[in-house]
Amino acid sequence: MPSIALYYPWMHFQDDNWLKLALLTWGRIVRMRPGTVEDRDREIVRQLRAETDFIVEAAPSPTVLTTVAEKFTEIIDADPDRIVERYGLRHSFREELDPSPHDLRYSTDWLGYEPPIPQGTWDMVRSVYMLRMHTGGNDSKMATVLSEKLVGMGLAEPSGGPWVGMHPKLGSIYLAVLTDVMARSEMLSPVTDDLRMHNAVGALDQLTNLLLDDHAPRAPAVQHAESAYMHVALRTVIEPETLAEVPVAKLIRFREAHGDELAAFHEHVASLTTELQAIAEVENLEVASAHLKSLYESKTRPQLNELRRALRAQGVESSAGTLVQKVDLNAAAGTLLGSVAAAGGQLAVAGAAVAVTLVPYIAGKVEARRQQVGDSPVAYLLAADRELSGRTLLGALQRRTGRQ
Repeated sequence: MPSIALYYPWMHFQDDNWLKLALLTWGRIVRMRPGTVEDRDREIVRQLRAETDFIVEAAPSPTVLTTVAEKFTEIIDADPDRIVERYGLRHSFREELDPSPHDLRYSTDWLGYEPPIPQGTWDMVRSVYMLRMHTGGNDSKMATVLSEKLVGMGLAEPSGGPWVGMHPKLGSIYLAVLTDVMARSEMLSPVTDDLRMHNAVGALDQLTNLLLDDHAPRAPAVQHAESAYMHVALRTVIEPETLAEVPVAKLIRFREAHGDELAAFHEHVASLTTELQAIAEVENLEVASAHLKSLYESKTRPQLNELRRALRAQGVESSAGTLVQKVDLNAAAGTLLGSVAAAGGQLAVAGAAVAVTLVPYIAGKVEARRQQVGDSPVAYLLAADRELSGRTLLGALQRRTGRQ
């Protein structure tokens, strides 16, 4: 699976906790935010931009824009009257007492929400937000030929500078298709913090149904099964409430320290492709979630438990990110009592002997731990559990005091 995600549909992240989870899931995340747009990022996003290379600003390539424009043009030209009847801005948004199923506020198949500032503009005549699309410059989200066509047909209208306003549903469908094409072209994985949005995966192939079919088949509940699985695994070891309290600086340090383990975990998830592809076809969210949890319990959790057992057997544990060495004196080449006896009962000499004996022993234990962890595809989850969950230190204290 690609380790770089493509955020959509908006220009600014909407959910801080979702972004924290994304920080622990992906190598990087790309977003399409024009450089001329006012910076409305929250503090967490600005910190990530300043201190890491996690967030990548990128624009769709001309090839991507052309592909999307040609597909939209093909469908519009095949039935222009029907498209204009549904999404034309020269008509009202159907606010009569018997609302049309295409009305943004009443439609049961609307999967988006009111566009956030500055990607929405209030239309006083229609009493509804329109979705604004950036159509000019090097970071345009729409080919000029398509924006001019939409304006000419009354499917879009100028909205100041390089922007055009569109019916929100038409705009959200366009953004889903744009994301799908860009993800395919650039080897990215579409992700969103707005679960009500249209699924981007496969949107290009489904465009005719998305635009015209009142009874289009329901989209799969899980858009990107691999990332959903990683989220399930992380949430198993880190409670959402706990993650909300973890400072961003700590998450950044964690990423830097465990990059190799994250890459190994991505490979582990990739090995589950067959099972995850099957789950990706499930349309019911609760059922899909249950399948993901069952897969975790059968494929990943046993390996995590085995890694914990192996570390305990080596006498090595990690608490709150700090290595705790439990020395089995009887297993060492020279025990404390043996060293004392060998030194003729002289404790000072015995202490030196113990140091000579135990330092290599402990070093060997540490190296064994590194090898054990390095060989495990789920070491990343173990690190998240012990460094970010907030449970390990308490558990260690309880064990030491005999309360567990």
